[in-house]
Amino acid sequence: MAQASTASIDWRKRARDVAPVAREDALASERAGTLTDRVVEALAQAGLFGIAVPAALGGGEQGFGTQIDVYEELSRADGSAGWCLMASASASAFAGAYCAPDAAREMFGSRPWVAHAGQFAPRGQGHAVEGGYRVSGDFSFGSGTAYAAYVAAGFIPFEAGQPRMRDDGLPELRIAVLPREKVLFRGNWHVAGLQGTGSFDYGVNDQEVPEAFTFPLFIDAPRTGGALYRAGVLSATAVGHAGFALGVGRRALDEIEDLAHRKIRMGATTSVAESPRFQFGLARAEASLRSARAFVHEAFGALEDRVLGGDPPTLEQRALVRTATTWATEVAAEVADFAYRFAGTDSLRLPSDLQRAWRDIHAGTQHIFVDEKTYIDSAQVILGLAPENVPL
Repeated sequence: MAQASTASIDWRKRARDVAPVAREDALASERAGTLTDRVVEALAQAGLFGIAVPAALGGGEQGFGTQIDVYEELSRADGSAGWCLMASASASAFAGAYCAPDAAREMFGSRPWVAHAGQFAPRGQGHAVEGGYRVSGDFSFGSGTAYAAYVAAGFIPFEAGQPRMRDDGLPELRIAVLPREKVLFRGNWHVAGLQGTGSFDYGVNDQEVPEAFTFPLFIDAPRTGGALYRAGVLSATAVGHAGFALGVGRRALDEIEDLAHRKIRMGATTSVAESPRFQFGLARAEASLRSARAFVHEAFGALEDRVLGGDPPTLEQRALVRTATTWATEVAAEVADFAYRFAGTDSLRLPSDLQRAWRDIHAGTQHIFVDEKTYIDSAQVILGLAPENVPL
């Protein structure tokens, strides 16, 4: 990643400039099972993989509002491109902010651009050795690993054959960051939606990882970068999922609004656009998506103001950003359902951009990060019933 100042960069414009490339290559990315080289190069040259990386490492260190808008723009162009960008930008930001400074400089300092990827869920084990861990595990959903220079792997640290425990009695969870050449890629990305994300299965087989290239999953104290990273990994991850959902939902509405003027359903005498039933549904879909977008920006804006003001985020703020993210994903799926139904067989035949949006958002709803449990955890916070260590 270039070391030049990024203070004057218009990140939203850069996203708008790259979006046509992602849109044009969407079908090719889907058929390849991962983003095309052209899309990856466009994202890299625009510096978008580094939008959330600490400025001290040459990144943008942009606030949540800008990040959401950028992920939304790319996801509107192509769900797979937006998903890969949010996955790589988030993983790169965390590696840069939370790994030891020397390790971060090694990862980011000598490359024109760098992207990270991988699964943070603790599916591996890391046995403590002098200076680090020997990590092994089988991982999946490695979105963006086809082009990533470094791959993350979540693990539970073990000492003397026993998992290392935290003060609250739960196992410690850590993230290892490995050069891609130390990872065994297994492919196996045969899915209905988000086909172009290259979310491959991969393995780590007894690889030694220095302590400096690891960090705790629930860390909220950056080792490089400013106060924004005090929001923590989970809240910062939610930024990307929210932007993705809003972008794909908007694309579904773009497609049906265009098609409705041209499409006459069998037995009808007027276009879909002239149907009061469609008009009623379209207005509701617009209201729902715009309301979800407002909720997302309100929740993340309050969280950003809090941490930039020097205070730790409240449990309620953490709960609200997770709730807003899950809600935006649900709303986007409902909007896509509406568009898909009124498109009729136009959304059934391939290739169909509307069908791709419909498949992509429904794939996104299956991610554990936007599971209904986020509502339950949030409700317990609202009711004052949440335990102190609730993972938000």
